[in-house]
Amino acid sequence: MDGKAEFLEKLNGLRKKAKEQGNRITTEEVKAYFSEDALTEEQIALVFDYLLAQKVAVQGYLKMDSKAEEQEMFSEEERGYLKAYLSDLEAIRPADEEELSNLFAQAAAKGSGAKARLTEVYLKEVVEIAKELHIPEVFLGDLIQEGNLGLMLGVEMLGDAGMEMTTGGKDSDADTFHSLLMTQIRQSMQMLLEEQKELHHKDQKMVEKVEMLDRSIRELTEELGRKVTMDELAVHMGMEIQEIEDILKLAGEDSESEEEET
Repeated sequence: MDGKAEFLEKLNGLRKKAKEQGNRITTEEVKAYFSEDALTEEQIALVFDYLLAQKVAVQGYLKMDSKAEEQEMFSEEERGYLKAYLSDLEAIRPADEEELSNLFAQAAAKGSGAKARLTEVYLKEVVEIAKELHIPEVFLGDLIQEGNLGLMLGVEMLGDAGMEMTTGGKDSDADTFHSLLMTQIRQSMQMLLEEQKELHHKDQKMVEKVEMLDRSIRELTEELGRKVTMDELAVHMGMEIQEIEDILKLAGEDSESEEEET
């Protein structure tokens, strides 16, 4: 590539191309655009980062920290799932800005064919959001499937949203519909994440109770020189006997084994 000015000119041309597609572009389109410039993978990644900074969604690109690698983000099972899933999605033909606008209009009029096409077009968007929101406690595939359900719900909502549209113009409507779909996808994933976080919190609290019970039994046994009774444990821990019995069951212990007739 001859000079900084020429490179900047090409970047501006790429931004214009992305803008014509609703500020969305694929990694394949970017690579094809610079195919004659022999850019390295590192340089291409910098172009992707530049586009993201310009609020352009780059489908197929996951921005990584300089020292982070996808291997560290996902388990081996998740990487295998992601590879196979993205391979299946390659068969889906991308939609340009004009087709998207027409699809949104038809979906708003409750056209079933347009809804089906919109759903498949947005499947890659679901993957990108899932990568962004992924946490180790939730399998990536579960997050993607939850996002797909949110996508389908959003597509079904387009008809109602279309009826409420103001006369802001075709482009304005398309932006609104796009935002609605992205919001539904993200919210569906976030609900799953919050649910899993709550379960993890409850599990952690139960582990802490089991550890506290075990510690209390050891302390009382050492102090009294014998096995302790449930009544003694209840007083020592400030708990109801039923709660202690529930904890013992979860720990795989028999409550009767902790009592001794006096």
